[in-house]
Amino acid sequence: MKIALLLCDDISAELHDEFGHYQDMFRHLVNKDDELTVFPVYLYPESQDTYLPNIDEFDGFIVSGSKHGVYEDHIWLAPLFETIRAVFKANKKLVGICFGHQAIAMALGGNVAKSDKGWGIGHYQNQWLSESNEADNDLVLLSFHQDQVEAMPAGFEVLAASEFCPYYVTRYQQQVLTTQGHPEMSADYILAIVNLFEEKIGSDTAKQCRQSMLKQDDTQNFRRKICEFWNN
Repeated sequence: MKIALLLCDDISAELHDEFGHYQDMFRHLVNKDDELTVFPVYLYPESQDTYLPNIDEFDGFIVSGSKHGVYEDHIWLAPLFETIRAVFKANKKLVGICFGHQAIAMALGGNVAKSDKGWGIGHYQNQWLSESNEADNDLVLLSFHQDQVEAMPAGFEVLAASEFCPYYVTRYQQQVLTTQGHPEMSADYILAIVNLFEEKIGSDTAKQCRQSMLKQDDTQNFRRKICEFWNN
């Protein structure tokens, strides 16, 4: 498959030597033989549209995470939302990760806001709700977010949720799959950004994150789920 990555951010420059660039992490979410082309949407200028894909040339699309909010005022957000709507209308496969999960919801008629529950960082437990082979099982992924989806677009179903995050994994038929988690990232990277931004998130939140990371997570299984999704 030919898959377009709508890249909405890069990692902090201080972490490039150890972790590379953000787009490098998304190789985990496509199959070995898939062709992944990166479009740095967050660099989108006012005068040209070369930072967006020709939808007809790709079979699937990923919308990445970002430190920005989908409700903020950035020149690249309107073109991103337009692209999401065009992909959806064209019935192409679409995956959203964290900010991407929120952007897809927002573009298609849902709502996103900063959560009054605070930061969701590290591991926290969710539960599979509707898939027969996984219902009643726990889902634990790496997470780093303050914003959350508050209302889903019409036709979407919730696959996994918790009291803290009611829309943690969502799906539209067999076309769209989104998650508030970060299956593309590693535990080492999450710990690195917690160390880097501890002053911003607060020492108590940072400590809670580090403690949560001692638990096992379901990252590998969820990565396989996304890879299988492309071919379903």
